[in-house]
Amino acid sequence: MNAMTPIPYTDTNCNSTPGAHCPADWPAQRLTEARGIVADFVHHPDSLIVLACRAIAAHSPDPQECREALALAGLLICLSRRKRKGGGA
Repeated sequence: MNAMTPIPYTDTNCNSTPGAHCPADWPAQRLTEARGIVADFVHHPDSLIVLACRAIAAHSPDPQECREALALAGLLICLSRRKRKGGGA
């Protein structure tokens, strides 16, 4: 059986609850996770994709990637406003 090891506590200036682990490379981890969500967009709701795009725009060092993420988020927001919310046909 593979035992999980805790992430070592490395940053005392973390904006989380006291005693919680906050690795120093958390922005890189969130950026990797956000890129994975956008890459596999078919399996995720639009709201999560928009959130992932915002994370990419905030943490990516590549200006082109930031622009593309914001453009995708804007497109999804526009499309979500055009979707019918139900009601009589």
